[in-house]
Amino acid sequence: MLLRLTLSLVGAAACAALVAAAEAQVVFARSEGALSRGTLWLVDLGLLAPLALAVGFAVSATLLFLEPGPARTLGDRARALREEPVLARARTAAFLPLSAVAFFAWTVTMAHAARGELAEGAPVRTGLRLALEGAALLALLALLTLALLPHVRRLLAHGADVLPRLLDPVTTLGVTLVALALLFVAGLGSGDAGGDGPGPLSIFGVLRRPELDLRPALSLFALVAASYLSPHAVGSARRPLPLVLLGVGLAAAPLALTARASQLLDADSALTRSLERHAPLGKLALAGLRKATDADGDGASPGFGGGDCDDHDRRRSPLATDVPGNGIDEDCSGADEAILEPEPAAQAPAEDGPSPFPEGLSVLLLTIDTLRTDVGFMGYPKPITPSLDALAAEAVVFEDMRAFASYTGKSVGPMLIGKYPSETLRDGGHFNRYEAGNVFVAERAKAAGLRTFGGGAHWYFAPAFGLTQGMDEWDLSAKPAGGQGDNDTTVTSAALADAALRLLARPENTGGRFFAWFHFVDPHAQYVPHREAPDLLGDAKGYAAAVRAAYDGEVWFTDHHVGRILEYVRSQPWGARTAVIVTADHGEAFGEHGMNWHGFEIWDVLVRVPFVVAVPGLPPRRVAARRGHIDLVPTVLDLLHIEAPPGELSGRSLRNDLLGATPPEERDVLVDMPDGPYTRMRRALITGPGRGMKIIHAGGSQYQLYDLDRDPGEREDLARDKDRLAPFVEALRRARGRLREVEVKAREPAPR
Repeated sequence: MLLRLTLSLVGAAACAALVAAAEAQVVFARSEGALSRGTLWLVDLGLLAPLALAVGFAVSATLLFLEPGPARTLGDRARALREEPVLARARTAAFLPLSAVAFFAWTVTMAHAARGELAEGAPVRTGLRLALEGAALLALLALLTLALLPHVRRLLAHGADVLPRLLDPVTTLGVTLVALALLFVAGLGSGDAGGDGPGPLSIFGVLRRPELDLRPALSLFALVAASYLSPHAVGSARRPLPLVLLGVGLAAAPLALTARASQLLDADSALTRSLERHAPLGKLALAGLRKATDADGDGASPGFGGGDCDDHDRRRSPLATDVPGNGIDEDCSGADEAILEPEPAAQAPAEDGPSPFPEGLSVLLLTIDTLRTDVGFMGYPKPITPSLDALAAEAVVFEDMRAFASYTGKSVGPMLIGKYPSETLRDGGHFNRYEAGNVFVAERAKAAGLRTFGGGAHWYFAPAFGLTQGMDEWDLSAKPAGGQGDNDTTVTSAALADAALRLLARPENTGGRFFAWFHFVDPHAQYVPHREAPDLLGDAKGYAAAVRAAYDGEVWFTDHHVGRILEYVRSQPWGARTAVIVTADHGEAFGEHGMNWHGFEIWDVLVRVPFVVAVPGLPPRRVAARRGHIDLVPTVLDLLHIEAPPGELSGRSLRNDLLGATPPEERDVLVDMPDGPYTRMRRALITGPGRGMKIIHAGGSQYQLYDLDRDPGEREDLARDKDRLAPFVEALRRARGRLREVEVKAREPAPR
């Protein structure tokens, strides 16, 4: 018994070393800075060692409980099944394939149920409902299996007269598993990445999603398999004690690396970030070790790069909000935040005087989900935005605009409120619900007597999430009826444009002044092909090029329907007194920094967005100076001649940029993405001359520093030079010190 346990542990530990070697190679290819393969392997093995031993112990204990005697190989088990009496063998030959088919049917059915349920955006209620549905379906299928068992057994018995192997449980199960595997492959091939396709098995297409990483599951399966098979490789021994002692030593040896891994991760933030981002199973093991070593339960560990500076005080951690001027470093950044006065907050600074824009303007705001700056008017060579290019040709184009965050829940609400995300009243969900205590730009417009209306095409834009506060009329007719999640493959731009045209055509909406907002979502993954789009792949080859071409096609499709709205506005009498603003909530990554998704980091490809303002009577121009979405609401209010009470907004109007009266001054831009259930806090400050220096803060003492003039791709981290880093850390602290932060705990804090 002891030998079996030891050999299981050795097998799991040896497999962990192989997994760590494979992961080290992946991380090395994608990592920042000068990290060696050897260091990556040793640290990753140190992270995986406790997990491997836990797996080995669990597998061995389970097998010992189920089978206390000598270890039996798979061959032994197959022979035992084949040596059963005929009646029992026939029953087993029927039961095993029926059980496999029932489990396959349960998986397919629950996948479809989950796809529909999860689109509602209520995790707790949805989880409970799915659990009940899954249990009920499992019970139903179990009863059906038992009901069919005698009939299938008799069929096999009759067929055995011609084909005796029909009574072989190994054969019947093997044939069934092969058939189910073929059905799985067929479903995987027929379904798209959103799970849509010609039949129910198309749901397996979701496994083709590029951001769905199955490597951790495969690595964990390898650990289980190694733990199970290793006792069979050695078999029994007459003198097991030496083997036990040797095995314990081999299995426990990697644990010595675990403590060393914690020290190295604490000392090198680049090493920590690289493993967090690119080690498939290692990053999950790292999260588990951080949780296990978090003594005060504040969500941060004092080791393993977690950055908790006081693990006995829940009020102090990298997840905490620092109280300026109290002499305590709550957020473990290295110093207490200073007490600073908020920046001048009115949409029109006192020295600029009243709004210079024409009286009687209305504003139409169009936002496009996941739109990169790779558009025609920003220099992208592919013809994907002809409508926006035409608008930009007669508008003011801001070439260096940044969103607040890299995903919708933390970007759209603050953009419409005029405060940084950390300053807003919200819940702790991923798709944040914004409370009534926030004042949205539509509320200010409505209070000033304007008509307010708009529409969205995703369930997140339902009134329950708070983004539509102040709207007289909000149209969700473009939102699909169900099944719309982050794997959405529905097409909504045409329906949303139709809704916008209906609303804009109503005299009660546009007969006077108005503020309107419409949010398009089609460029968000998953990407749906559009036959009417031009050839955007060209001679490019490979999967990555095909994915990018599909994204470009979605942008082209959205631009086409945005163009319908812009054309209608131009054709109407009120169009001559309507300012149009077009921007995006965030960008997207296509291989940059090893990423093919958004929402976790704040690289420029994820937060730098297009921004176009067309004001009747103003000549076109381009503004190269950096700006941020914090200035959107002050600018809209300035255009509408609406004054916000002093101190309520955190940005400034872009009036001087629009008018071109003075050379654009450089402004510091703060990117502010607070903690969420599935994302970690990220802040960045872009400051200095030219394109500026960008400092990124990931909590505690984890900083990155990039020279955007020399390194616009953010590839060379300069943060190792502490003397060079220090003034930018201070600048970021001062910028954060001006925030009026509202502490909101993530519903399920991401492990640190």
